[in-house]
Amino acid sequence: MKYEYMKESEQMLQYFQFPKFLLKLRISQTAKFLYMILYDRARISRKNRWIDKYGNVYLIFPIEELSVQIDKCKSSVKTALKELDDVGLLVRRSGGFSKPNHLYVKIPSDEIGLQTVDDKAVEKMAVIESEKHPSSGRKNGCAGVGNVAPSKVTEKYKSNKYHEVNYCYGEGESL
Repeated sequence: MKYEYMKESEQMLQYFQFPKFLLKLRISQTAKFLYMILYDRARISRKNRWIDKYGNVYLIFPIEELSVQIDKCKSSVKTALKELDDVGLLVRRSGGFSKPNHLYVKIPSDEIGLQTVDDKAVEKMAVIESEKHPSSGRKNGCAGVGNVAPSKVTEKYKSNKYHEVNYCYGEGESL
């Protein structure tokens, strides 16, 4: 594949939306990536009016196709689906005898996960975030952390509400 520099007149590439709330969940990267794929498919299902009798959007996405799309084995896809099911982001219902399952992608119902944002708000948030987190120096409570083997990684801070976890890597076993 050949790559070129982005120009001012370039059209937008096709992309998936990665919801920010996923960064706060204690699920695997595969589960997060799978949610992103399923969310995109659910948006297509909504446009195509794949809606059940309760008004909920559903999609059909066989495990074999998911496996090919995300380039993971079927067992990894099944594990990620179970993770999403366990945290409440996915509901799987039988489509009927010898019919594919219906998948229901769920979204957060609180104001943290769902925000309507305009362009000016995005610019303002970017400025605020850059002021909060300067690129130099560490102000996250993990000062002095170097490269540490994964076996030595521990959690320094933990908040269990909505599966939010703040990780401090490399603190070792002694806290």
